[in-house]
This record gives sequence, C-alpha cells and structure tokens, in this order.
Amino acid sequence: MDNDSSNKVDEPVVQAPKPVNKPTGQSAGGLAVAAMVVGIVGLVFCWVPFLGLGAGITAVVLGIIAIKKAQNKGMSIAGLVTGGIATLINLVIVFFLIAGLALFGGAATIYGNAVNEASKEAKAQDSAKKDFDKGETAKFGQFEVKVNSVKRDYVPENEFQRAGEGKELIVVNVTVTNTGDSKSFTGYDLDLSADGISDSMSFTTTVEPEFTGGTMDKGATATGNLVYEIAKGASDLKLKYESYGFDYTGTAGFKNYTYTLKI
Repeated sequence: MDNDSSNKVDEPVVQAPKPVNKPTGQSAGGLAVAAMVVGIVGLVFCWVPFLGLGAGITAVVLGIIAIKKAQNKGMSIAGLVTGGIATLINLVIVFFLIAGLALFGGAATIYGNAVNEASKEAKAQDSAKKDFDKGETAKFGQFEVKVNSVKRDYVPENEFQRAGEGKELIVVNVTVTNTGDSKSFTGYDLDLSADGISDSMSFTTTVEPEFTGGTMDKGATATGNLVYEIAKGASDLKLKYESYGFDYTGTAGFKNYTYTLKI
C-alpha cells in the first residue's frame, strides 16, 4: 500500500459568496432633494420680488434634470410644482411692482412739474409790485384795478342809508379787468383803508351803477361804484386787495399777499 495516499487529508471546499441583491427602486438623489427644498423655499418667499422668482426657476430646472437622471420622481415633481407656482406668483407680483413704480414715477413727474410751475408763479408774485400810487392802474395779482373817480362825503336821499355820526360815505368808481386765469372778483374783494383802518364796502348804501363783478373770463372788464363808510375827514385812503399764493420756500404751504392803491 501507498503510505502517502493513505495519510492524505481532504481539504475543505471554499464556496464563493452569494451575490447581494441591490434594491430595484430609485435613489433619492441630491438633485431631486434640492429641487424639492428650493421649490418649497421659493413658495414660502414667493411674495418677495425677484427672490421667489429666482428660487422658483431654480427649482424647476433642478426638477427637470433630476427626472432626466432618474432620481426620485416624487421629489423631482414636487420641486417642479412648487417651483412653478412660486415663479408664476412672483411674476405677477413683479409685474404689479413695476407697473406701480411706473405709475408712481409718472405721478411724481407731473407733481414735480406742477410744483415747479407754481414756484415760478409764486416767485413772480413775490417780486411783483404791491403798492400803487394815486392815478396808477394797479395790478392786484391777475386783476388790473383803475380808480376812475372818488366822491367824498356822499349823502344819499334815503336818510336810513346815510353815514353814522362822525362818519362819512365815500363813493369810488372803479374798473377791473381780469388778465389771468382767476375767475371771481366782486366788490367785497376790495377793502378801503382809511388812516390804517380797513373796512369792506357798505351793505346798505349803493350808488348806481353798482360794481358787482362776479365770474370774469380772461380779458373781461367790469366798471361800477363802490360805497364805503369811513371816519369823517380821514386821510391816507387806499383800496386794499388780499390774495393767497403758493409758498415756494415750503415753510407754510401758502402765503398772503396784500396790494394797495392810493385814492
């Protein structure tokens, strides 16, 4: 017998490892997750101009790429949907924002032009002559005022229309012409200052033709008599007119202008 063959030990058989089965489902994938997260962020901030728009578009692009790379379909679609909604909402907000800015800019331009025009007129009014001597044709703002005649110590036939004790009536015949856009001018717009004391025309005494004035178109002229009651023998007589203009310095909004014409 062969001793070598009788003493031989059988070697163990080593089996190859069995292959591990990989899951057949889709992996989440970084692009799909990013698409969904960015889409949600875009939806949350869709009311912020341009921020929601940028996030929404980014989410849509990431979602499309994730689908092409066969990453998680649900997350990819979620990114597409949220990104698309965020984009649409933000586009609407941006549209109205731009339209609002355009309207505001137009309104601001119109307002600025109006203020500049008013400022020019106010500066011209500031520098215009305010006090006129006897016999001059006064320029009271946009109205020209001329005194045609003055009759002092007027005594009407009706004793109830006569001046009170220590007083006298004075009749002033004037012609007023509208040279601008202002419309209304009546006899009550002209006060009479006597020795620094001003009063309106008489309510009870009239002398025909009475000056009534009223709505006057540009270039229109009105002539008539104004009757005032003053202290008897008063001197330093002046017709006085007051108007308001735009304060271009911006301190008060409007300012008062006083014009006088000696008679």
